[in-house]
Amino acid sequence: MASTDQSAVPGTPAAVAAGTGRNSLLYLLGALMQGLGVFLVQPFVLHLLNSDSEWQELFLSVSIIQVGVVLAAAGLPLAITKVWFEPAGPARARAVSGFMTTGGAVLGVLAAGVAWFLFRSDGGSPSFAIAFFAMGLQSSVLAGQAILRAQGRPVAFVMLSLVSSMAAYGGGLFAMLLFGAKAGTFMLGYGVLVLIGAVVAVMITKPSWPLAHRGAVRESLAIGLPVLPHTGALMLLTQGAVFLLAVTAADGVSGDYGKVQVFVLGTITLLGALNNAWVPALLAVSGAERVERLRSTMRTASFAALGIVIVASAGANVVTHVMAGGKESLIPVAQIMPLIAMGYVLYLNATTLLFAENATWWLSVVTPGVLVLGTLAALVPAFAGDLVGMAVTSALTFLVLGLAYYLIVRRRAAGGWELRTYLACCASAVVYVGVLLVLPRDVSTGVFTVVIVGVFLIAAAAVWRIRSRRRSMGATNLEGESTNG
Repeated sequence: MASTDQSAVPGTPAAVAAGTGRNSLLYLLGALMQGLGVFLVQPFVLHLLNSDSEWQELFLSVSIIQVGVVLAAAGLPLAITKVWFEPAGPARARAVSGFMTTGGAVLGVLAAGVAWFLFRSDGGSPSFAIAFFAMGLQSSVLAGQAILRAQGRPVAFVMLSLVSSMAAYGGGLFAMLLFGAKAGTFMLGYGVLVLIGAVVAVMITKPSWPLAHRGAVRESLAIGLPVLPHTGALMLLTQGAVFLLAVTAADGVSGDYGKVQVFVLGTITLLGALNNAWVPALLAVSGAERVERLRSTMRTASFAALGIVIVASAGANVVTHVMAGGKESLIPVAQIMPLIAMGYVLYLNATTLLFAENATWWLSVVTPGVLVLGTLAALVPAFAGDLVGMAVTSALTFLVLGLAYYLIVRRRAAGGWELRTYLACCASAVVYVGVLLVLPRDVSTGVFTVVIVGVFLIAAAAVWRIRSRRRSMGATNLEGESTNG
């Protein structure tokens, strides 16, 4: 009987392992394009609106969507991917996906109705109602992406991301150009593209009715409800600074922080994109093989986090001049923000192991606890309107989050954490950002920094490629000598 090459069968552990490197690059490319949506649109939106109140309404509306997506997910996307590799996995995964899709849509419609009722007296702006509706639709996209991730279909995953993110921002800007510069108009254009993305997600992944598979609803609730406090806390760790500043600081301070918060959201988006390749690689194996896979993943993840810090912090000067109207006091804030990558990457790999072993109850305890500590620490810089202090506190809070989860799961895959590599990357990132902070803040220095870092990265990539090719040739020669011998 002819053997079947399992690496060629989509959605199998062998296929996932074989495609991890290529898929990582595709997910990263998609995340870069997704992140460019905010970067490309925000300067034009600020210019067209020319109103602090309209900008604040729009920024809060988009924040609601980003917050809601985290809450609506409630751990289910990762669970859908995990279930896929279990017995009767595809059918169960599609049923859980159906639960997330329908549940998100219902919650989105209800929340939109409540928002319209509450805010209709404020000139009848539909911004917040559309934001809640789009939030519900995004759950369909996340559910579909969870299945695509398990199937090893990164191209479809990335295209779905672009429709519901980059294209959505472009749709909002296009709507403003056609129908007038209002926050509500932007949100309407944004919402239409998100709706298209949700429809496409359902069409290409075909989620089933939750009741079609016995126990799917119970399984979804068992997974989602314990993780809900975690996802809410994680959302506040990511986005809560602007709301805290809005309450504690002077007028305009929160808006200034929001102008460069893309360096937080962008960092998380990039690492989340890479995690789409790491998650199935870890969930598809167990035992000693998982330890070996974790060792490889942590090595890659540590250097990826350092690379994101290097690139993002180097570009902070130029990007801030573009996105924040040249407000140079925000440059050090933007340079520090990417440091959250070092804690976040440890958190991602540690929590994946908790999902793998059905120990997600830890999430409902640890993340809210870290949120409380982080909020208490952030109160001092928040009341002082110290945005640099807020950025430092955020980076430290994410580091505490990662270390807390590492301490919990360190024995579950002992020997796979590559701590020396991780700590070396953390130290390098801190020293690098410290050097950037003492540089002048004019745009010329910013451009020069980007050029220097770009040349360095190109040279490093060339050296790595040459060394990889030499190792490959050496392995081929040894194999040939062994065969001849």
